Amino acid sequence: MRCLSFFAAERAASSSARYDHPYDWNDREYQTRGTLQGILLNSLIAVIAVQVLAAVAVLSLHRSETWLRRALPYVISVAVGVLLATGAGHLLPEAVEALGNRSAVWVVLLGTMLALYAFERVFQLLSGVTAEPAADADAAHDRGHHHHHHGASKPATLLLGSITHSLVDGASVATAFSVDARVGWITALAVGLHEIPHRLGDFALLVHMGLARGRAAALAIAAGGSSLLGWGIVAALGSHSAGSIAWLLPVSAASFLYISLVDLLPELQTERRPRAVLGQIVCLAAGIALALGLTHIPGA
Repeated sequence: MRCLSFFAAERAASSSARYDHPYDWNDREYQTRGTLQGILLNSLIAVIAVQVLAAVAVLSLHRSETWLRRALPYVISVAVGVLLATGAGHLLPEAVEALGNRSAVWVVLLGTMLALYAFERVFQLLSGVTAEPAADADAAHDRGHHHHHHGASKPATLLLGSITHSLVDGASVATAFSVDARVGWITALAVGLHEIPHRLGDFALLVHMGLARGRAAALAIAAGGSSLLGWGIVAALGSHSAGSIAWLLPVSAASFLYISLVDLLPELQTERRPRAVLGQIVCLAAGIALALGLTHIPGA
């Protein structure tokens, strides 16, 4: 997603060098480097390919019911680590790089977290559904199973972050192709490498939150569909729309930080078995390392 930062910075600088600024897809000079139709088609294929691979990964995990039930506590730990590292180590620095280290970025970040908290609390008050584990959770936990009842607020918070993240990813791939086809495919590869773990993490977290496996898989896959919207925005408005889309970065970062720090980490602390606690810590660290490692891939 560094393409968004690049385009936002170049737009502000108004550089006139031929290869130092994003091209308007309606610009005649740009059309000499490749037809508009070809660029649109290549970028659309790349965006769809990323989501198809992520969907295949989710469906593969969905079919492994026995393995998923046994490994879910550790998969959740990996997913929490990925969310934390993506929010704090990738999306937030990306937002600062694209928009500048100004107060508005941090206001959007904190405002989003406050809005998510208010949404969850109001939902719980109006519906009477508690966000806490059910009374028999400890007994089920001792048997190696996790049966938590979260209502709709926490899945909605998770999906909000995933939808905005995917939208930004789709815009990133589209804007990368407006520079060069090679840059576009490298960006698509980098986006795919971090999109697949995110989709798997979303699916595991939704199952953990009490959704049926089929519905959880459908929602996790559907959340990636917003990448097509991101592609469509850039296709309709040109690569210069990246500057506006960049404001979704702090929103997505806030969603990931909130769901991981407020909703999920406290639940991991209910584990009492020493071996399981150690396994969760290792998996949490592995999730953080995975997300941070993927952000260092060129184009990610």
